[in-house]
Amino acid sequence: MQSDLKALEFSGIQRLLEKLTHTPYGAEAARNIEPAPEISIANRMQTAVGAARLLIERNEIPALSRLPDIRAALHQASQSGAALQGTALHHIRIIMRATSALKPYVQGASGLYPGAVADLESPAQLDQYLEKTINANGYLREDASEKLHDLHMQIKQLRGEVSETLKQRLREDDLKDIFDAKRIAWQGNRGLLTLPIGHSEKIKGVKRGAAPTGRDQLVEPMEVVALNNRLEGFGGQLDREQQVVRRAITDIVRLHVPHLNKMLDALTWIDLAFAAGQLSVHLNATAPKLVDVPLIKLDRAYHPAMLLQFADGHGPQPVPLTLQLDDDQPMLIITGPNTGGKTVALKTLGLLVTMAHCGLHIPADGDCVIGNFRRVIVDIGDTQSLYHHLSTFAGHVEVLKRLINEADENTLVLMDELGTGTDPEEGAALAMAVLDELAQRGVYGMITTHLSPLKAYAEQHAHLRNASMVFDQERLVPTYQLQIGVSGVSHGLIIAGKNGLPRELLERAREHLSKIAPQHSANRKL
Repeated sequence: MQSDLKALEFSGIQRLLEKLTHTPYGAEAARNIEPAPEISIANRMQTAVGAARLLIERNEIPALSRLPDIRAALHQASQSGAALQGTALHHIRIIMRATSALKPYVQGASGLYPGAVADLESPAQLDQYLEKTINANGYLREDASEKLHDLHMQIKQLRGEVSETLKQRLREDDLKDIFDAKRIAWQGNRGLLTLPIGHSEKIKGVKRGAAPTGRDQLVEPMEVVALNNRLEGFGGQLDREQQVVRRAITDIVRLHVPHLNKMLDALTWIDLAFAAGQLSVHLNATAPKLVDVPLIKLDRAYHPAMLLQFADGHGPQPVPLTLQLDDDQPMLIITGPNTGGKTVALKTLGLLVTMAHCGLHIPADGDCVIGNFRRVIVDIGDTQSLYHHLSTFAGHVEVLKRLINEADENTLVLMDELGTGTDPEEGAALAMAVLDELAQRGVYGMITTHLSPLKAYAEQHAHLRNASMVFDQERLVPTYQLQIGVSGVSHGLIIAGKNGLPRELLERAREHLSKIAPQHSANRKL
């Protein structure tokens, strides 16, 4: 399904999910989550989220934190002749072990992962080879190959000879007053002495620059130059042999890259499922029933962000939304005051439908049903664009053009203030024509408006049904409750008075209103 994610502020859901993931793979999947192309895929994720939530409620949560990202390493390993560093090879082993550790969760929770359990199993050949060649710190083992082992032994022996020769030099008369084993330093594979400036001039040798302290000088006595040369030669051989071994290990990694990518896919899916399961717990959400026909039934459903704000003590208690869109009632025309919650109702509907098509649970007190829509087209907010030099009305027209090009019987349309931005009569006429077109195509949707002619128009057409946001006449405040089958009024003057406009100004407004629209005035309690 395609959905206008930006207009619905879906990035808020993506950010919430990302915070609840534990791996770089799940985090990226959460940042990019969007409605599945097919409802069957959404069903599989929904099942996985349900399985993950059951495990979370039983406190059976896998340890997935601090896992490294090996995708760049796998890409490098895919190139012929590549030689991965020991750290990268060690990270591959970490991922293999972490993913294999998920097998009991997958086997014990039906539907947690829709693929084969074998996807989680480490390639035995690679696992064994890494165990024999890479140590726990991510370095090549000294016995990773026979030649590597021999070179390490020879280097250790030579380093011992260099160290002993340097200690002996420090014991000689010209240096014995500063004798200290800590005076021995290593620069690569060359053993050196760290001497005060005055003492460094007393011995024959090669000056190798200043010591890290800046107060001493590094000196290579003539007695160890030959040994150091041999040591550097063995060091070069060691580097070359390590490169050979790392290339050999990488060749084995290359053979298993396709399976390792499957492991990453499984790890990503499971991490995302557990994040979505955590979100379900936080929202006290449930899985909506996904059906393969255009249909929406929300029973006391909530906007997720408003629910979380209330739970954190940063917002009022949200009012649940109950509505149904089906063949008998495919499109609602909602009227009511500006502050009554019409736009929130639009966003709640669009957001919950989109979440359901992502396979996520939705917050609701009752059972909800979400049908198979191929796209959700949204026109919410001020579409004025200074960059494109569009007026508000021109921005709305751009959305209408898209409706004409794309909308069909599998489309959900959410439009805020249809027909506004131009002369009210022309706007109402255009809105009626748009509604005619949508009705002819069998489009589902929710439309908000302040244009009175559309209320009567909705009463006369079977495809449309009036709805309104209830306004408390006694307390003069909106209730944010959606009422189906009844058109609403804007209560603009009442709300203006409640928000501080002078009484005298409002009285003059009522006089003008009675002249402009007598019937409008008679139908209102001003």
